[in-house]
Amino acid sequence: MPNPIQAALFDKIGIPRLERALDLTAARQRLLTENVANAETPGYRRKDIDFATELKAVQDRAAPAGMRTTRPEHMTSHAATRTYKVLTSEPTPGENYTLSLDQEMAKVAENQLEYAVATRLVSKKFDGIQLAIRGRR
Repeated sequence: MPNPIQAALFDKIGIPRLERALDLTAARQRLLTENVANAETPGYRRKDIDFATELKAVQDRAAPAGMRTTRPEHMTSHAATRTYKVLTSEPTPGENYTLSLDQEMAKVAENQLEYAVATRLVSKKFDGIQLAIRGRR
């Protein structure tokens, strides 16, 4: 259970939601770079995560029961237990299936933009906390 200060500073302004978005984009990036590395591998099945669907799912998901804090100063972590539904594409029978490197690189770029937006939002949230603590810039 988060302490009152953590709840007031982080939960109310959306830091945990942004943390989940960052975790999701990192997991998706691993899959997309695996696709790029295997673009010319015959029979390789393309993998991806439906970002919008999974982000909504992790936003709605409750905190995992396996984690506990032993002191009020501890912050909870949900990263260790997060799993995402990985979508794979099936090669057509009898076809030498390869991926489009251009399409995969476009997805990598899109994912990098989503990550950049989430990191920028986290930065702005912390700037706001800092401003509230200092009282002025």
